[in-house]
Amino acid sequence: MPRPAGPPTSHSRRKLPHAAAPGKRRPSKKLAGWRDVAKRSKQTPSPTRPELAQQVARELAKLRPVLRNIGTTLLDRLDGELAGLARSLNGEGVSGDRPVLPHTPVLSTMLADIQTLKLKPKKGRLKDLGRIEVLLESLSGRMPPDA
Repeated sequence: MPRPAGPPTSHSRRKLPHAAAPGKRRPSKKLAGWRDVAKRSKQTPSPTRPELAQQVARELAKLRPVLRNIGTTLLDRLDGELAGLARSLNGEGVSGDRPVLPHTPVLSTMLADIQTLKLKPKKGRLKDLGRIEVLLESLSGRMPPDA
């Protein structure tokens, strides 16, 4: 029995070959002519693995002083914040006036926060610096504005 003309039904659909599927045409990998050969010969050769390894090593060497600068700046900033906060709580730097201190419950929570801080300095973990930074922000936020 002949099939009626029109769109194929679901049971009669066949998958088209991948290259023949609409919108799925792939360009040929073969060179089209002598012009393409000339273009290919003008391309610079890609670097070898040892050359790439040397480039990566040079870039890493450039990062070392940058890392030292960032680390030094971060440590100096955190140390300065610690020292400033300690001076404020000791009443230093205030000329003749009585120091403005937080209320007793605030000081108690500040002390508890400092004592519960878990650090492992021998491991040299970045998250320990982050914890100290968060603690300093929290403590500085609890200080009275006049301190």
